[in-house]
This record gives sequence, structure tokens and C-alpha cells, in this order.
Amino acid sequence: MKLIYQGAHLKIYNIVSRSNQILLSSYFHEHLNGFLNQHYNDDVVTAFLRQLKESDLEIKVTSNWMPFSKRLIYINKSGINVNSAILHRPSKFYIGALLEKAFLIFDQKYDVSNKTLMIKNSEEKEDVLQGIGYLAVAAGDR
Repeated sequence: MKLIYQGAHLKIYNIVSRSNQILLSSYFHEHLNGFLNQHYNDDVVTAFLRQLKESDLEIKVTSNWMPFSKRLIYINKSGINVNSAILHRPSKFYIGALLEKAFLIFDQKYDVSNKTLMIKNSEEKEDVLQGIGYLAVAAGDR
């Protein structure tokens, strides 16, 4: 999985670049493995991590200036959109939110929550995706 940003906003470029570094990081994969092992058996975790590594999914990230909108990072039909008008927090907050949305798209494409992780409850699915986003923030601090 890779995030692609071709815009001119420097902060978004840096957030996307750091997100891609985290996705390739062995530290992130070790902690993702540990996080998933708390909830799932080894075969399920191995299948999920293999699918993540082998995925050729490219997610397009775009930015818009929408000063009157409260939507920050959201999924649209072309990928992920970032509202550049309200980027006032530290970058690690946005990295976690961006990767949470990226894993949601990854899940929509490959249906890993149903087929691999066997999640039937939407609340559990949301918790797992948020957990992955938090892990990404922790990996970004390294």
C-alpha cells in the first residue's frame, strides 16, 4: 500500500511522505503484529501482514482549501482528501488519521476485516482501524 500526493501543500506532502515511511517500517510491522496477536491467532495475523506487504494498492491523496468546512481528512471516490485550511495540529495527529483512512480503503478493496480478520461487528472494525492509526503515530515518533 502506498499513498500518492502530487499537490503543492508542503505540510500535506510531508505527512504523506512520513506515512509511506511508516508503512514500510519494520518497527511499525512488529508493533502491528503484536497488536493483532492480542486479538487474533497467528494464522490470521500472518495472512493480514502478508496481504499488506504484497498489496500494490496506491491511494491518491488530494488537498482542498475549505475554510468553512469542519471535515479534515475524509474518503471520497478518488481516494483521500485533506482540508488544508484547518491543518493546525502537529503532523503526527494527521499521520494517524490519514493512515486510519488508508487502512479503511485497504479494507474496502480487499475486505480483510471480513475475510481475514473475521470481524462481523462494525464497532470492532472501527476499533481495530483506530488502533492501527495509533500504532502509526507511535511508529512516527521513532
